[in-house]
Amino acid sequence: MNVPYSAQDAQLPEPAPLYFRYEQVDAHTGYAPHRHPWGQLNRINLGLLEISAGELNLVAPADYIVWVPAELAHAAYIRQALAYTSAYVSETWAQRLPDYACLIAQTPLIRALFDDFAARQIHACSDGEQTQARLLLELLLAADHQRCYLPETEHKQLRPILDALRRNPGDTTTLTQWAAQVHTTERTLARHFQREMGLSFVQWRNRLRLLHAQAALKDGGSIQDIAWQLGYGNPSAFIAMFRQHTGVSPERYRRQLKSS
Repeated sequence: MNVPYSAQDAQLPEPAPLYFRYEQVDAHTGYAPHRHPWGQLNRINLGLLEISAGELNLVAPADYIVWVPAELAHAAYIRQALAYTSAYVSETWAQRLPDYACLIAQTPLIRALFDDFAARQIHACSDGEQTQARLLLELLLAADHQRCYLPETEHKQLRPILDALRRNPGDTTTLTQWAAQVHTTERTLARHFQREMGLSFVQWRNRLRLLHAQAALKDGGSIQDIAWQLGYGNPSAFIAMFRQHTGVSPERYRRQLKSS
């Protein structure tokens, strides 16, 4: 199938080294399969961004940027209204980024640099913005790159645990207790998680809980009820986890949802 370039790309100048595009996206917006002549960094201010490229499906919350290499055909879907930033990357810099679609973690400094470009509505980088653009790209190169936000596996000892947590994200069974249930040791099970998933048991469970928390906040659940449902002993622990992953509190996230 001949997948076309995005319609906007025909009107955009070549990035040097970045070119930014901003838009407010309505809820339940889908983007048909398309490709870009340049590598693309996709950033949202809240919620989830879903991008599919062939058999690869990337689901990213707002604390991650989705990197799509040049010429890679992909489609996208956004479930809720949000602010979206697309940053195109020059070929020279794109060659230093992964040659596959992946997630790039947003550090506080990466987030601040993107926010500054957006606040000033910078599109093409002038001579005075080249240094900031190069710093942003260097930070993106050094940041954590992941192929999947919530990885899966068919490992015989991990699969029952993942299935149980998906059914009940609030399950507070410890890694030691899970190890006993699947007839291994805690140390061995922890090693399986790192090797198969690239995450610890707690990191994987927190990511699952975050996705459920975002959906519950959109549905109007109270902070306290969501915290209890997700297995937290008190709301403050839940709030700390949510802020760590998204950069905002659950209440501010809810206000952003309503305002968008």
